[in-house]
Amino acid sequence: MSSASGPPARRSPCLAALHGMGGHLMLYADCIRILRHGPWFTAVTLVSHVERELETTIRLDQISAVHLVRTAGLIQFLRFSYAGAPAATGHGLRDAFAENAFMLGLGDNRPLMRMKARIVDALGRTGAEAEAPPPAQHAAVASH
Repeated sequence: MSSASGPPARRSPCLAALHGMGGHLMLYADCIRILRHGPWFTAVTLVSHVERELETTIRLDQISAVHLVRTAGLIQFLRFSYAGAPAATGHGLRDAFAENAFMLGLGDNRPLMRMKARIVDALGRTGAEAEAPPPAQHAAVASH
C-alpha cells in the first residue's frame, strides 16, 4: 500500500465511489483511496516494466490540486497533486496509472467530472485548494 502521508487511523464511511477500467476510486471524509486492477492495469505494468502501486490512500488535507487530464488520444484521468507526488511523464497510459492518478475509461467522462466535483467539494471542507474546471466543464458539472 502506498500513501501520501499514511493511511487514516480509522476509515470514515465512503461518500462516493467510481468504478472503471483503471480500478476503483473511493472518496471518504478524510481521504481518497485508489485501488488499481484489471487488464488495462496489468498490460501497462507489463509493457512499461515498472512495478505500479496497487493501492494508494491520499489524505484530503495533503492534496493541493485535482486535475482532469486529457491526452491527445482518448485517455482521460484525474491526477492528484500533493507534496511528493510523482511528476507527469507525458506518456498518457503511464501517467493514468501513476500512484496519484485514476482512469475511468475511454468514453464518456461525465462520471469522472462528477467525482472530481465531489472531491473538490470535500477539499473545500478541509481548507485545501483545488483547481477550478474551465468554464465549459464547470457548466457541465453544475448541471448534473
